Amino acid sequence: MSQVRRALAYARGISRALRRGDTFPAAGRVPARDAPGGTTRALQRHGLAELDHIEISEHVVRIPGLLRPIEILHLTDVHLRGRDAWVDRLASLVSEQRPDLIALTGDIVTRGWQPDAVDHFLGALPDAPLGKWAVMGNWEYWGGAPRDVWEPVLTRHGITLLHERVVPLDGLDLVGTDDLLAGNPDLDSVLASVRRDHPALVLTHSPALFPLLAGHPLRAPTGLVLAGHTHGGQVRIPVLGPFFLPRGSGAYPWGWYELDGVHLFVSRGLGWSVAPVRWRCPPEIARIRMVPG
Repeated sequence: MSQVRRALAYARGISRALRRGDTFPAAGRVPARDAPGGTTRALQRHGLAELDHIEISEHVVRIPGLLRPIEILHLTDVHLRGRDAWVDRLASLVSEQRPDLIALTGDIVTRGWQPDAVDHFLGALPDAPLGKWAVMGNWEYWGGAPRDVWEPVLTRHGITLLHERVVPLDGLDLVGTDDLLAGNPDLDSVLASVRRDHPALVLTHSPALFPLLAGHPLRAPTGLVLAGHTHGGQVRIPVLGPFFLPRGSGAYPWGWYELDGVHLFVSRGLGWSVAPVRWRCPPEIARIRMVPG
């Protein structure tokens, strides 16, 4: 009986989701692009279902004005629920990474998240000399982890919620926005603190914000935007592309984009939404190497 209820819940979820996005959007039929400096991928297979596989992708992007190389571990859309073997395996993988900076770009949790699963995953994140940073995603808002709940959880694990503000790092401005879909980003306010003579690294959840970021008069002249949200479509049909992309994806389903000298990387993320399935779109841990241009 529980399986019947679960199937009905997934059916209702799919129905709701279809009202909040686009099926087979034209943007999804454009092949995903690699990083300007090159991309390599290594798929780790666990079991038969693609949902259990994890791809570790490595990307290189040149940023004019950057003083030294910076290694970023980009994690997004984990959609943590309860603790299980998949969460344990993911925690083990991320604990092995050695980045300079960790970026969590939202939807780390979803509705029904359990504190022990969240603590286990966040506690496995390695040390990072330039810090561990997070921004809000739509499911933090919708899934019972608004800012006043989520920020103390992150702080307990040494992670800073970068909410609508700028933090100057060594030769780089780190920028965090609110989520476009469920929050209320104020780019005029947050970008007013960006230094015009430094590149910027912007963390946001919904990639549809990218044209406003790249075209804003107060932005840094060069930089990189990291986003998630789309899951890469989660299910990608040959020729037709993603079956569905949620509102807030814009024209950026997955991969690398460039606009007015600013780069965007959209990760496929790690978890699932609506239904527990991925096809031709495996979960992704992204390692991004920013190098001086």
